[in-house]
Amino acid sequence: MTREIVTLQIGNYANNVGVHFWNHLDVEQSNNNTLIDYNTYYTFNKKTNIPSPRVLIIDYRNTFGNLLDEKEKYLPQERNDPSIEIIQRSTETNFWSNKLRTRAKFHAKSLIPLVDHWYSPNPEENHFDIYPIGQQLYKTMYDQIEHSLHYLLESCDSLQSFRCLYDVNNSFSGLFTSIQDYLQEECPKQPMWSFGLGNQSTELNLLSSLIHSLNENQMPTLTCLDSPDTYQLGLAIQHSLISSNITLDLLADRLCPMKKNFLNLLWKVPFELNHETLFQYFENSANENLFPMTHPLACHYFLRGIERTQLYNRSLYNLNIETAGDLIATYLQEQYGSKIFISTDSWREKYDHMSILTGLINDETYSFEFFDNLLMKMKKMKYKLLSKRWEENDFDEEMYEQLMNELRNLHEQYQMNTFG
Repeated sequence: MTREIVTLQIGNYANNVGVHFWNHLDVEQSNNNTLIDYNTYYTFNKKTNIPSPRVLIIDYRNTFGNLLDEKEKYLPQERNDPSIEIIQRSTETNFWSNKLRTRAKFHAKSLIPLVDHWYSPNPEENHFDIYPIGQQLYKTMYDQIEHSLHYLLESCDSLQSFRCLYDVNNSFSGLFTSIQDYLQEECPKQPMWSFGLGNQSTELNLLSSLIHSLNENQMPTLTCLDSPDTYQLGLAIQHSLISSNITLDLLADRLCPMKKNFLNLLWKVPFELNHETLFQYFENSANENLFPMTHPLACHYFLRGIERTQLYNRSLYNLNIETAGDLIATYLQEQYGSKIFISTDSWREKYDHMSILTGLINDETYSFEFFDNLLMKMKKMKYKLLSKRWEENDFDEEMYEQLMNELRNLHEQYQMNTFG
């Protein structure tokens, strides 16, 4: 039976990563990859059999390209009215919508442009920049967003999970956590895999969304920061949540025992053995960062594109191992103990002529170091030094101190678990 996944792409960077999800699935279908159940990600038109992604896409109004007819929907009809101020905007063509290479057709209810906000490469022109503005916008767009989400949920017979990408650098962070709250009320048993994308240049936006996701919704949360290659990151996220023998709701339960829900995403795209066997590659000290774990609670690795002859030298070892997944599981259980959860399936089929390795890691040391670094940066920040835009948008000093206290509590929690 098909278990559906609904994808959310909230923000411009999130859509530049998410576009590769749908291009990737189109390539898989073209190559007749039967290991993927495409009904998980698509609905299919009964007459034409054309797929339609189960996705909600929210972005600036000028980034949708041909997916929306901007001229008919948004340009004013009275073009000669002297009271209307005409703003000349630079024409951008390098949008995510121009990178789509899929035959899938996006339903109109899947696409929500921000009518009053345009993308600009000039930061000074961006007024959709802080967390509380996204929360406020959600309130004004509630009916439209709810209508789109209901459409997506009604297309599912047995929903297994949400897969969410959102921008951490701007107001999309606040918009996303508001949507997350809504979905938590509507579908409390389905996990939301939340990938925060961007960089740490705006720590307060990042912190606000992380604290909210971890404390309010307790969902698997990952940050993918400072990654310049959206193609590699898109393939990494896509493959990290691919499994032939386990659903994402069960994966969340096994990866996040005791509600330790802050995870680390690792990837090697492409994954090159450099003429070694996989066993030799693991044993090579130069590759020790392949499994960056110190105090792991659980992990899930997925390796694609490795043949049996590449696993180990059968004339030297009698390991009785037939798949890359089994070899990874055996290696990590010897290194870290049997408490590690590993998905044991792996695919021999390459993607686009390359092998791919991804990992989802729940490691207390990584979590502590991340929040320790974030806390040190936030200690250098004072409320009075913030942009006036925060105060103007109902973010007062008391709210700031509460956020800092929650960060300290999270920091102490991981400190005790790591060194206690």
